[in-house]
Amino acid sequence: MKDLSQINARSMRLFLAVIGEGSFSEVARQENLSPSSVSRTVFQLEQSLETQLLYRNTRAVAATDAGNIYAAAFREMLLQLEQAQNQIGERRQAPGGVLRFNAPISFGLRHIAPWVAEFSERYPALKLELNLTDNYIDPLADGTDLLLRIAPMQDSSLHGRFITRQSAYLVASPAYLTRYGYPQTPEDLHRHRLLAYRGLMGLQRWYFTKGEEKQQLMPEPKIVSCNAELLVKAAEEGAGIVLFPDWQISDALRAKRLLPLMTDYTASYSATDHSLYMLYPGGHFPSLNTRTAIDFFMAKFGSPPYWQNV
Repeated sequence: MKDLSQINARSMRLFLAVIGEGSFSEVARQENLSPSSVSRTVFQLEQSLETQLLYRNTRAVAATDAGNIYAAAFREMLLQLEQAQNQIGERRQAPGGVLRFNAPISFGLRHIAPWVAEFSERYPALKLELNLTDNYIDPLADGTDLLLRIAPMQDSSLHGRFITRQSAYLVASPAYLTRYGYPQTPEDLHRHRLLAYRGLMGLQRWYFTKGEEKQQLMPEPKIVSCNAELLVKAAEEGAGIVLFPDWQISDALRAKRLLPLMTDYTASYSATDHSLYMLYPGGHFPSLNTRTAIDFFMAKFGSPPYWQNV
């Protein structure tokens, strides 16, 4: 069995520094050590691993193939150690500074804005910059600390918390249904007044699934808008039929201002399933500010989220 007693954070850092500088003497100068002390530390590391890590000559040193493999492992280990130390240190602190939070416009207005005052009151040293936009945000390029995203989870550079899978409803007001009747199939919708959302990707398509039956409908709308709140309000006033996610219309469904239609079909405005996530860029461990915001809003949303209790 290998003796790993000489493998510690100090020896790993010195080894990585030697690779980076290509010199024992330069690392010794930077660390205020003797070159022989640095060389001895790396040699002891090699003895513990029973592997040659460096090629040595009179001009410079360079990593062997094994040295490069161990260097990658050491960098990951030191990063995880640093993240753990940061987590422990942050537990002794209070949230403070700036938190940049991005969310879609309608979701932000309905499910983030109502809690902002309480969040600010609870964490007075934390300044919240809340950016509501339906544009795609690259958090690394945009400097965003936390974002609420409604999409298939695809970006492996992001980490965070799953909130819930999104459901959608085809709905209309009681007044509209009294006047125009209930559609029973997707084909019936061609004879109704439809309200449709047009976003960055164009006019929203509608998808319906019933058992093995799958149908796609391109609405021929009477009203088109890039503002979802306008369309919901118009539907409540009897202007026509809309298809929107549960979080968008849950209060209207609960109050019966809008009624669900064609409930034997699963409706969607995307060919792929969408879910809601609280995401942050970077490593697996969020900052104290980010973790505080995630925990706060996840507690407010509940499990399952309150908008699904219709």
